[in-house]
Amino acid sequence: MKTIYVIDACALINAAQNYNMTKKSFAHIWEALDGMIQRGELISSAEIMDELKDDGLQSWAKQRKECFLPLSKEVQAKTVEVLEQFPTLIKIRSTGNSNADPFLVATAALQGGTIVTDEKLGDSKTKDYKIPNVCQALEIPYMNLHTFLDQILE
Repeated sequence: MKTIYVIDACALINAAQNYNMTKKSFAHIWEALDGMIQRGELISSAEIMDELKDDGLQSWAKQRKECFLPLSKEVQAKTVEVLEQFPTLIKIRSTGNSNADPFLVATAALQGGTIVTDEKLGDSKTKDYKIPNVCQALEIPYMNLHTFLDQILE
């Protein structure tokens, strides 16, 4: 059975910053991601696209819309479940963030996917939950970008 990876905005942003997609020396990374997208092994939530502010990364994502899954009724229902358990996963800010995290978690839960995120564990004492906290509680596998790249580029 193939592993499905569900990638977070911060991992894509870090990849774009650390592995410039226009540089020939990093082309193999972006080609590997494209292959995974074509095989249905790399997905995300449509909500993640709102968090991609870099023009080059936005353009890359728009050309690969098929990997950004829409908010189906099932995803929306699962998102409600996630937020009932972890209401602070959404942060009310004035900065225009899309708050895609619960949708990403719901997508991973429904797809049986492994989340790729560079978020760190939040403080459970203050209920400042981040994706890794939710993944641990819901038993959804997760890893950071570097671990992911090590796995897919072996």
